[in-house]
Amino acid sequence: MTETLTIAQFYLEGKNSGKVLGLICDKGHTTVPPRHSCRVCNSTQLTVKELTGRGKIVSFTEVYAKSKDFPLATPYTLALVELEEGGNLLGVLDEKGTSLGAKVKVNFRIIRSDSAQPTIFFQRI
Repeated sequence: MTETLTIAQFYLEGKNSGKVLGLICDKGHTTVPPRHSCRVCNSTQLTVKELTGRGKIVSFTEVYAKSKDFPLATPYTLALVELEEGGNLLGVLDEKGTSLGAKVKVNFRIIRSDSAQPTIFFQRI
């Protein structure tokens, strides 16, 4: 059975309930954020599944440039997180200072009053 999950639905569910939804293909690979096909095998047989939202930092960088479209105080840490079920998400780390392999949990937060789409943040656990 193929189910769809749009980017808008992904963020709306995160904003409303805090749930992280992903897509699982018929071979068991996880795709998040959602796409039209599996990120590993390109299968289009996808099922929507709630994920734990927990993962580990696999890469990060410090951002020093301000942006009117992304109104955060600088510097902030942008992290790439590999989720426990598979798949990667890019988001802002809540705290200063981190290390590769640090355990985190996804948290959705609105940072712009003129936008309904939340931003992905990671909270250390």
